[in-house]
Amino acid sequence: MRLFKLCFLPLWFGVTTTNAQFLQAPLPHLSNVVKQYDQFVEQKLTELKAPGAAIAIVQGDSIVYLKCFGVRELGKFDSITPHTTFRIASLSKGFAAVLTGLLVQDGVLNWDDPVIKYLPNFALKNDTHTQNLTIRHVLSHTTGLPSHTYDNLLEAKVPYPVILEQLKTAPCVWPVGQSYNYQNVIYSLIGEVIKSATGASYPELLKRRLFLPLKMRDASMTREALLSNPNHASPHIRRRGKWMLTEVSEGYYAAAPAAGVNASITDMAQWLRALLGDVPTIVSPQLIQDVSTPVIKTRRELRRYHWSGRARHAYYGLGWRIFDYADTKLVFHSGGVRGYVSQIAFLPEKQLGIVVLLNANIENIFVSTFLDMYFSSDKYLSNL
Repeated sequence: MRLFKLCFLPLWFGVTTTNAQFLQAPLPHLSNVVKQYDQFVEQKLTELKAPGAAIAIVQGDSIVYLKCFGVRELGKFDSITPHTTFRIASLSKGFAAVLTGLLVQDGVLNWDDPVIKYLPNFALKNDTHTQNLTIRHVLSHTTGLPSHTYDNLLEAKVPYPVILEQLKTAPCVWPVGQSYNYQNVIYSLIGEVIKSATGASYPELLKRRLFLPLKMRDASMTREALLSNPNHASPHIRRRGKWMLTEVSEGYYAAAPAAGVNASITDMAQWLRALLGDVPTIVSPQLIQDVSTPVIKTRRELRRYHWSGRARHAYYGLGWRIFDYADTKLVFHSGGVRGYVSQIAFLPEKQLGIVVLLNANIENIFVSTFLDMYFSSDKYLSNL
């Protein structure tokens, strides 16, 4: 893996950038896009008076841009660095799907195994749903339950085993496999399946099979792990026109496969390299293909994410969103939990990916703008 020389760039209005790492991008087009994108990010974060951010762009085996902006906590002087950890919220779902895929490749699990094969006491309100629910349904949000079923209980800090019992009372609105409805509680059922099948806890297995082999040395999975790390980004929310520090909420950590991962931008750059096929002995091309193959249409997603009209079809695969973006396959996910926002996207055909981590509830336009620049070079590069 080749890295740019370390350099330091100033940013006005009290926001500072640190530890920017650059590569001589292999293609002039991407190199020019990265230069223009860097200008945009600095300007936008300054306009927003954002607390902090960390962004990485990867092409193939190379990190072509890794830059940190601002501070870990407003009112303090500790800058965000390449090893500052953030909550990545629903970007965690991609890890859960890939870990499941590793067990499928090992012959331990099958995508179409019924959940009750591993959790015989698990039950939904409808017996037919209980019998028909498979791992594929869980990871593609096609369980038949209403969107965000019992997220309110996660937010109320109800223990996860208690919430699972409550699923027996949730309405089964659609037949299993026929409708997309986003979930956190039942998505995290995959952690219970994995524990039953392997005897290892979900966090233990994720660390052993992905974090350690991919050298994601800052990654962790609990609120306590985040707070005990002296180099973590604190969350911020907007109140009365000002950014305010808020607490690190406990809620969604209980649903670890759905939203429990903490990671640095360095970790996430390593993750992107894996998703782009750079470490096939750890994450195989077939596994990436498996999780990023469309399962269900998600037409409503075409109206989100500021896609500039280029996204024509939208789907959910296994832990990942898939778009037809400018006639190119785009694999994507976003995450958001109180005070943190994150996005990741990669273009398998272009061997290109980007990840953005923010420690504030900012509308995340940084991924969509990068893609817009990449596919609209004439518009954005004419002034270089």
